[in-house]
Amino acid sequence: MEPTSTREQVVRLVLAAVREPGASFPGGADDAEIADLREAVGVPLPPELEEWLQVCKGDVIGPGGLYGVRQPGGATSIASMLELFPGWRERGWLPVAGDGNGDYYVLLTAGELAGQVGFVDQCDYDVLDHVVAGDLWTLVRNLLLADAGRA
Repeated sequence: MEPTSTREQVVRLVLAAVREPGASFPGGADDAEIADLREAVGVPLPPELEEWLQVCKGDVIGPGGLYGVRQPGGATSIASMLELFPGWRERGWLPVAGDGNGDYYVLLTAGELAGQVGFVDQCDYDVLDHVVAGDLWTLVRNLLLADAGRA
């Protein structure tokens, strides 16, 4: 039976994603890892992001990786990306993925676009180029489908 919800599709795609040789699915973040991220980010995490992190704590899959909690030798963390781009925190942009070419996908947490995912182009990291998805689950599904050649 085909998965019916976007979330179910994402879970299936994450488990089946192509990884580097020897790499395996890292699993979901536990409460302590999510609390550590909350503290590092310094702003409340949207419930949708916490739900996603409980499924996948971050992984080196998709075109440029899916960011998550801090993990030794694992995927890039949301907190480390905010250290590189501190202005994003002030704008309410939480980096959730890269495109593999120096551009980023950010979960918007403030303003009229809150809950949607925006694209930040490398030509100006301080400008939201456009909205790419209505929510985080849709973004992850679309990235993984495209990476698998099924988009």
